[in-house]
Order: sequence, then C-alpha cells, then structure tokens
Amino acid sequence: MAIAAVMILLFPLIGRVGASSFTGWMSVPGVITLEDTIIELRDVSFDDGSLMVVLLNGSTSNTFIVKLGESLTFGQTSLTYFRVLANSESLVLIKVNFSHVFPGQNVTFVDYTISVLSVDSSGAKLRVSKGNESKEFTSSDFTFGDIRVKVSAYPKIFEGYLKRGQDVSAYGHILTFSNATVENTTGGFIETVFFTYKNNTYPIEVGKEANVGVFHVKVEELVGVDYVKVVVNFIGASIDVETVPDLTFMLSPGQTQKVGPYIISYDYYFGGATVSLRNSCGEVLRSAKLSADPISALLYYGGAAVGLESIASNGTATFFAMVDETKIPSVDKVANLLISVSSDGGKQYVPMTAMVTVQNTGTVDLSNVSLKFVPEGDVEILSGEELFLQRIRPSEKKTFEVKLLPHRSGSLTLGHVEAEAVAPSELACGGYTVLNFRSNDLQVSIEPSNISYELSVEAPNQVPIYHPALIMVTVTNTGDVSVPANLTVALPQGVAVGLDDAFSSRGDIMIAPLSLLSGENVTLSLKAIPYTEGTKEFIFRIETPFGIMDSTVLNLDVTVSQGNETTATVIETTAVPSNGTVTVTETYTTTETQTFETTVTNVQTVPYTPTSAKAMWGVLGFVLGALVIIALAWYQAKKV
Repeated sequence: MAIAAVMILLFPLIGRVGASSFTGWMSVPGVITLEDTIIELRDVSFDDGSLMVVLLNGSTSNTFIVKLGESLTFGQTSLTYFRVLANSESLVLIKVNFSHVFPGQNVTFVDYTISVLSVDSSGAKLRVSKGNESKEFTSSDFTFGDIRVKVSAYPKIFEGYLKRGQDVSAYGHILTFSNATVENTTGGFIETVFFTYKNNTYPIEVGKEANVGVFHVKVEELVGVDYVKVVVNFIGASIDVETVPDLTFMLSPGQTQKVGPYIISYDYYFGGATVSLRNSCGEVLRSAKLSADPISALLYYGGAAVGLESIASNGTATFFAMVDETKIPSVDKVANLLISVSSDGGKQYVPMTAMVTVQNTGTVDLSNVSLKFVPEGDVEILSGEELFLQRIRPSEKKTFEVKLLPHRSGSLTLGHVEAEAVAPSELACGGYTVLNFRSNDLQVSIEPSNISYELSVEAPNQVPIYHPALIMVTVTNTGDVSVPANLTVALPQGVAVGLDDAFSSRGDIMIAPLSLLSGENVTLSLKAIPYTEGTKEFIFRIETPFGIMDSTVLNLDVTVSQGNETTATVIETTAVPSNGTVTVTETYTTTETQTFETTVTNVQTVPYTPTSAKAMWGVLGFVLGALVIIALAWYQAKKV
C-alpha cells in the first residue's frame, strides 16, 4: 500500500523557473555582457532597419543580421528586435531573455553592471554600479538611475517524490537522485540519500538539507530505498531589467517641454509629429519629423535624445527623452511655460468654461507674463480673454477660467492660449528678449441646441376707422436654450398705436426685447387706432442673433362708420423721434365724445365731410358762380 501511494505522488507539479530579461532602448553601437557571452550591437541600416549583432564567447565570434520583428536565439539566450530610431545617434528597442544569474556572477546593460552577491531563502542581494556610483539592494523591485530592476530569487522548482535515477532539471542544470542507503547503528537507523550534480555526488541525511551545486535540496522522507520526498530550490536570481526614460510626457501641437537644458517644441502634426529642440533663447538647434512606426527619426542634439512613443488621431503625442549628462553643456538656466487648456465640452449657444493651467517648468522666474485666449471658428469669448501675471516662479502653477459661447455644434477646435514673457537677464540673448509660448488646441465636443420660438397674435378681424383695436401678442420659447430675442412689429401706414411699456420705437418698427427661459412665455399688447380706411397689414417677427425664429402677418380690415355727421380731428400735442402723441376727437349727432391719446408715425389733420354737407356746398357754389357771371355782364354793358 505504501508503494501504491508513492506511485500516485510520483509526478508532482514542477514549478517552472522564470528566465531573466532586459527590455529597453540601447544606443548603437552598444554592448550587453552576460557572464561569458558578449552581445555587440554593431550597426543599423537606415534603409530597412536591419541590426548587425556580433556574439562573442571566448575566442568564438559570430555575426548575425536581425531584421525588425525577428528574434535571434543562441543557447539559453534570445534577442528580439522591435524598433529603431535613427539619426546622427541611433537607438534600438530590444528584449534579451537569458537564464538565472548565480551568486558571484555579473551582467552588464548599457552603462550599468548588476552583480549578484548572494541568494538564499530570504532572497537575493545585488549591487548595481554605473561609473563610480554603486548601491546594494535586497528588495525585489527598485530603480537605480535610468533602469528599473525586478528580482525573483531562490525559486522552488520541485516538491514531491523522486524515483531513484530520476532527474530534476532547470535551464541546463541537472540534479539526479542516484542512490539511498539505510544503516543500522547503535543509535538507530541512519537514512542517507545521494544526489549527483556534474559528476559529483552529494550525500544528505533524511530530515536535513544542503546545497548541491546550483540546487538547494531538503530531504523529507525516504520510502524504501527507491523513492525519496524532496523540496528543491534553485540558487539563482531571475532579474528583469527595464530602461526608464528620463522623461515621458504628452504634448499637443504648439506646446513645449523642458528637456535637460533645452526646450522641445511640438511644432505641428501632419503625418507625424514635427518637433524642434531649442535653446533657452528660443533658437532652433535641431528639428525632426517623428513617427510611431518601427523605423523612425530620432531628435538628437548635445546629449538629449527625443523619440515618439505614440500619437493620437487628434495629434496629441506621447514623447520620451533620454539625457546623457556627460554630453550636455553645463547650463542650469532654462525658461519654459507649460500651458494647457481643457474643457469637458458644452452645448451650442450655452456659456461654457475652459480651464487654463500655466506652469513654470523651467529653472528661472518669469516676469510680466501676458496670456491671451485666441479663439478659432465660430466661438465668442464672454470673459477671461486676457490674463497678466507679474511673476511666476519655477514649479509654480496658475489656473484661470475662460468663459466661451460656442455658436456651432460637433467636434470643434475652439482656440488656444498664447503667452509672452520677458526673459531673465541671464537668458536674454543679445539684450531684451521676449519669450513666446503656446498651449494645446482646445478640442471639445459641443452638443447641438434647439432654438425655437412660437408667436401667437390675437386681434379683431375688423375695426371701424378711428376706433381702437387691441392686439395681444404671445411669445413662447419652445427651444431648449435661452438666447436673447426681439419681438418686432412693422406698422402699416394710416395707423396710430398705443404702446405697451415693453416696446420702443424705431421709425415704423416697434421693438420689444425678450429674455425667456426654455418653456417660458410672455404676452404683450398694442392698441392700434386706424385713421384711414382699408386693409392694414401688421408684420410680427421673433428675431435672434441667429436669425428669424418665427413670423406672422395680421390683416386688420378698417371700415368707415355708418351714421350722422361726424367730425374727427387728429391733433399733434408732443413730438417724439418717430411718432407723436395725438388726441382724436369724434363728434356724433348723439353728442357722444371719445378722446384717445396715442402715438402715430405721421401727424396730420383728417377732414371728414358727410354727404348732406357736400350737397349744400355744391348748391352754394353754383349760386355764387351765377352771380359773378351776371355782375361781369352788367359791367361790360355799362362800359359800352
């Protein structure tokens, strides 16, 4: 039964040992040293990006050409080639997988050397060196200079039962359970298990543990002499090394960023990111068009290398920069303003807020800084167009708001911020110097608005001449936004009006300004008094800055009063720019008198003659004419 149980446990889960790796950018030419193996990156082709790799192992040398996307494998090591940035200096992005590093061994990447000092159950102790600087680490994750290191040490690679003659292997290293003995002594039975590693035999008593080459073996149980239960750890460190750029930053076209003593300017986006490296006076030192393709240009000047990591469809780009301090001129005075403008978007014809952030990312104070929001497209600035900063110190950040009114909807670019600052005296190139900075473009999504007004007019269809007609006008905001509007009324000739207080006049146009929220309405009134007969046409409109929203026409039929003689007089009493105040008096045979005060466009006296009066004056004229003719004939007769 014991043997049967052992047979069930004969195939335990064996933990796989994780390989070490290096991932990152390396200069060409460059060298990687993995104990006895040296990998030289000799050259790179600007045409197809092919990388020349030379492997040196003792006296053996082999040359390989590795194309982009390909891998080169040799023994327990492999090299994969991802990307190249080429210029006067070239960088390649690679990944090298290699085996564990054992105590006393070293690996070298770029300018860094990593030495494994010890490995045990508590972990690994490493020393990392660059030039004259070095530091020891016992943690599993740390950063030193431009590299980040993750360490996994002393991994368990086997736990379970081994049959005599069975092996445990890890990356070319083999541990064999070769034999076992049971010795009967006066003190009891002594069980000893024998392991073989590289032709050497190592005895370990049951219940004890010991190092066997690169393995640490703990013997827990011996079943007969053919099966042994063990726990095996690997005395090595899995080291993952990754290069970390000195800077990783995002810019939109027009923005700038300090890189070492220089300023990188993202000039524009068109099929890639065109960037320039400038000195503190704003003079262009180098420029290049960068892309995120596997083969791209590198912006390089005086120890500073800038590459493009990715770029979005709106032109926003992520850059990385690596700075070699040993190759950079000693300059510690740099001026730069990082200006960002952002907004959550808004709604058409509704005021919205844009946030502008200004940060001094340079090393000197900037004074007399003037900032101005420059609008683009159909947008109106309501407030915050300009801002003045007396001084902004290094690392200091300022935020202010700009109120905007977008007149269109959709994905829009509403503008950007431009800034001017006076350079400090130590950066003034050739005397007084003004430095210019620019923000990203404000790109937002604007929801469409519905601007709609409804106009309703109520009035009698017919009115007698000289009689007032009350006209009621109701305006309703049926849209979803509030925009300023005017109710205009075009008056016909021959009509005087009594105005509501909401109206003002401009010639023969009456105007009432309106401000209605969505769903609100207002009712205004006009008292119209016609003084000539016929059909009078009133034109009503709702006008906004965005056009006429609604209009209607009222036709008022003015009739002549039927009755006895009536005298009507329109008398001007007060003059105004476009109308006058008049008194209209009508006298009927019933002796009823009505008086109205109103405003008319043209002031005049209106005669009114009944039919009977017209007949009387006709007879009187005939008689007078006859008398004149008789008198003239008599005078001629006397003269003869």
